[in-house]
Amino acid sequence: MLAWRRAIILAPRVMVIHPQEMGMRWLDNLISRRGRSGMVTELFVLDASFFCIRSYNHLDGEAGACLLCLRDGPAAAKRHHCRPFPISDPWATTFVCRLRDHARSGRVAFWTQTDGYRKLIEQFAEGPVKARVVGLWTDDFNDLEVRFPDVPPVADVVYHGSWHDAKGANWALSLAEAMPERTFLFPCRKPSDVAAPANAVFRAMSWDNGLAEQVQAVPLCLVPSLWTAPIEGALVKSIAHAPATAVVAEPFTFQEQLPDGLVLRLTADVNLAAAMLRRNESWRPDPALRDSWIKSFTAANVNILEKLMETSFG
Repeated sequence: MLAWRRAIILAPRVMVIHPQEMGMRWLDNLISRRGRSGMVTELFVLDASFFCIRSYNHLDGEAGACLLCLRDGPAAAKRHHCRPFPISDPWATTFVCRLRDHARSGRVAFWTQTDGYRKLIEQFAEGPVKARVVGLWTDDFNDLEVRFPDVPPVADVVYHGSWHDAKGANWALSLAEAMPERTFLFPCRKPSDVAAPANAVFRAMSWDNGLAEQVQAVPLCLVPSLWTAPIEGALVKSIAHAPATAVVAEPFTFQEQLPDGLVLRLTADVNLAAAMLRRNESWRPDPALRDSWIKSFTAANVNILEKLMETSFG
């Protein structure tokens, strides 16, 4: 056995951040070997890959998250022709089944970003598991209370997210079609296979290259994720900087933990969502509520590394 592999197997603590990047079969073997010695392998949960081989538990074209594999297991993924993402790992389906056994036996412990994900993991394991909520902090969150240079808005609504169906990109485009009286900014080049309405504006930009200023300037920021998104950087930054932020209300997602009045919660039905936006055209969150939330979110999450280092599952 290579020295580094032996060192990992025998290490007092091992925390896995992105299991898809490691190779599922290798990771399954690592968990099993450590478990035989009574050691726990910790998994920091960044997405839904612990039960969904697509990682983003959303079926293309549907308006909402998919939880079928929580109930039916990999048979549901097979029925819907799901493929492992972001890496095509042939062991992914087997690993999901094996991970349930590891969770039930206590060989794996989970750090989650939200309480909703802790509940998802309990549903996945169908019983008690080792799982604790620790939150999330990224470099992008260091500027939550910064004011960016003022620029003129280029649209009425800005979609804040990458071009991915699970992130709500196509849903946002359908919303633009349902609201021809408003212009929608999409911060990317228009995909070649997308038929966009005339009120959709596509401009390639990143947070550090124009998007931050537009999120601050455009009247409404849309973060319509359709999977069980935990703490998304796009949503946190939008709450902090946008005049108003709208989300799609999905169960088990981070938006469930937000106080009422901080974001505008839309239904997944595009036509009903359009009607809600028209009724709430002038809605804005209370500045005091937003400031209070930013401070409480920062206090709860900024010391995440210390919390991870100081606490173990034994």
